[in-house]
Amino acid sequence: MRMFKSLILLSSLFCLVGCLQEETESKQETTPEITINHDYSEVSDYELTWETMFDVESDLYYVYFYSPSCTHCADLKNYIIGKALTNENIYFVKGSSKDQIGKEADKVKNAENPGDIWILGYPSLIQINKHKCTKNLAGINQIKAELK
Repeated sequence: MRMFKSLILLSSLFCLVGCLQEETESKQETTPEITINHDYSEVSDYELTWETMFDVESDLYYVYFYSPSCTHCADLKNYIIGKALTNENIYFVKGSSKDQIGKEADKVKNAENPGDIWILGYPSLIQINKHKCTKNLAGINQIKAELK
């Protein structure tokens, strides 16, 4: 009889521990990230043209070049607009036939006018510090790393 009671007690404890583990596992579920879909109209105050990229009255800012037909730009759109709305130092230049696209990122170092700026493609981001270009970045990973 004593053995029977011990067996019932052990099985009860086993069931209790098993139930506790299930509760713990269900609490560890993560909630999915909510993606906010932004539109470029939200940053219309930050729009520039190629010719006006050096006309911002700030010592340090970024200029983001994008094309509406670029799939990488579409992938980066929500992130970059969110950063622009938060940081208020990112300006946008929509791609056009006037854009100068080249292969050497370092060529634009210390450029002080739009005619000396060459981007690597879309999306691209340049940093302008005291009215001189100090960085020229291209691609999603480089841009995200810069704006962390």
